[in-house]
Amino acid sequence: MTDSGQPAIAGHFYRIPRISGLIVGLWPQRIRGGGGRPWHAHLLFVFAFAVVLVGAVGEVSYGCVHLDNLVVALEAFCPGTTKAVCVLKLWVFFRSNRRWAELVQRLRAMLWQSRRQEGQRMLVGLATTANRLSLLLLSSGTATNAAFNLQPLIMGLYRWIVQLPGQVELPFNIILPSFAVQPGLFPLTYVLLTASGACTVFAFSFVDGFFVCSCLYICGAFRLVQQDIRRIFADLHGDSVDVFTEEMNAEVRHRLAQVVERHNAIIDFCTDLTRQFTVIVLMHFLSAAFVLCSTILDIMLNTSSLSGLTYICYIIAALTQLFLYCFGGNHVSESSAAVADVLYDIEWYKCDARTRKVILMILRRSQRAKTIAVPFFTPSLPAFGSILSTAGSYITLLKTFL
Repeated sequence: MTDSGQPAIAGHFYRIPRISGLIVGLWPQRIRGGGGRPWHAHLLFVFAFAVVLVGAVGEVSYGCVHLDNLVVALEAFCPGTTKAVCVLKLWVFFRSNRRWAELVQRLRAMLWQSRRQEGQRMLVGLATTANRLSLLLLSSGTATNAAFNLQPLIMGLYRWIVQLPGQVELPFNIILPSFAVQPGLFPLTYVLLTASGACTVFAFSFVDGFFVCSCLYICGAFRLVQQDIRRIFADLHGDSVDVFTEEMNAEVRHRLAQVVERHNAIIDFCTDLTRQFTVIVLMHFLSAAFVLCSTILDIMLNTSSLSGLTYICYIIAALTQLFLYCFGGNHVSESSAAVADVLYDIEWYKCDARTRKVILMILRRSQRAKTIAVPFFTPSLPAFGSILSTAGSYITLLKTFL
C-alpha cells in the first residue's frame, strides 16, 4: 500500500506506454463525469495520424517507383512498411478508444483487488519488467529515428567541408510534391518528416508497449489466482487431519467459488483483449518477416557505413518490437496453464466428492491454456524463432538472385 491508499502497482501501471500514448493523443482516457476524450488529444492524434500516413504513402510509393535499384527501394520500403502498419495501429486504437478505456478499467480493478503485500510485490515485479521492455522499444525506436534524421545532415556537413556540390537530401526516401523541396519550404518539410518518424516511434511504443504490459498484468492476475488457491488450503491447517470435515469442505467450496469468479473474469478479459488486438497482431506478424528480411538485405547490400549503422539500429528496434508480442503472449499461456499445476499440487485428496468436483471443474478449464491467438499466428517464443527462421530462409533465397 502507498501513502495515498493505492496499491503498490498503481505507480507502475502502464507507465511507459501511457507517456507515449499521451504524446500521440491515443491513451484511453475519458473526461471526468463520463464525457468524451479531451479536445487536445484529438488534435494530437490528427497531427500524428496525418504525418505518419504521409510518410507511409510517400515512402512505399518511392520504393515501388525505384524497384530497378534494390538498395534504394529497400531503403524506402523498410520505414515505409513500419509506418503503414503504424497507421493501422493508430486507427484501430482511435476507432475503439472507448472500448480500450473499458479494458484498462477492468484490468485495473482485477489488479487493485488484491492488497496483500506478497501479491503486490509480484505485480510490481511484472510491471517493472513490462515497463523496461517498453522503454527498450522506445529507446531503440528513438535511436533509429535519430539515425535517419542525422544521416543527411552529416552527409551535408561532409560535402561542405570537402567543398563538394550540395544536393537535396531528406531523412527518408519519399515521393513529395516538387514545391515541398524548394529552398523556402525545405526546412519545414524536413521538420515534418522528422515528426513523422517520431510519431511512428511513439505510436508503436504505445501500442506494442500496451500489449506487453497487458499480457504481463494478465500473467499477474493468473498468479494471484494461484496464490489464492494455495492460501485456501494453507489457512485450513489441513496438515493435522487426514480428511477435511464438513465445515472445512464448505469453507473450501465457498472460497473456491470466489476463485472461479475471478478466474472467469481473467479469461473473459483475455478473450476481449484478443478480439481488440486481432487485426494489429495479425498485420504485425504478416509484415514482420518482410521487414526483417528487407532490413538485413539492405545492410548486406549497402556500401555506406553510415547507412549500415542506421539499419542496424532499425533491425534492433524491429526485433524488439516482434519479441515483445511473443514474450507477452508466451507469458499469458504459461501463467494460465500454471493454474492447473497448482490445483494438482494442493491437498485435493482430503476433500469430499462435492468439493473435488469443484476443483476438477477449475482444473479442466485451466488445462486449456488461454492464448492471445489470432488467425494463422499465436504470439509465443516458438513463433518468434519461427519468424526469424523464415526471414533467414528468404534472405538465403534472395541472395541466389543477386
